[in-house]
Amino acid sequence: MSDDAVKRVKDTEAEAKKIIGDAEVKAKEIMDKAREEAEEAYQKIVDEARDRKDAYVEKARLEAGEAIKPIGAEADKKIAEISKYSKGKEDEVVKSVVERIVNNGNS
Repeated sequence: MSDDAVKRVKDTEAEAKKIIGDAEVKAKEIMDKAREEAEEAYQKIVDEARDRKDAYVEKARLEAGEAIKPIGAEADKKIAEISKYSKGKEDEVVKSVVERIVNNGNS
């Protein structure tokens, strides 16, 4: 082989090594960018899911609050009725307890 042919082969090998090196750098850049975009997409999905969950929880809380209002009103009504009934009975209960203590010596 002539010196010129050997030089061309060496130049071609050097150029091939440079092309391979550049390709490896470019591949790493592409992989890094893809990884970053995947992480951003994942975080976006997580954030959207959390926001939807929070919205559903808030909606359920509001609906539950509305659902228990009639129950609370009914309970308040029953408490008022019981209180009204028992007010007149307080004196009778106290008198009965006192009589038991006096008559039996204990409760």
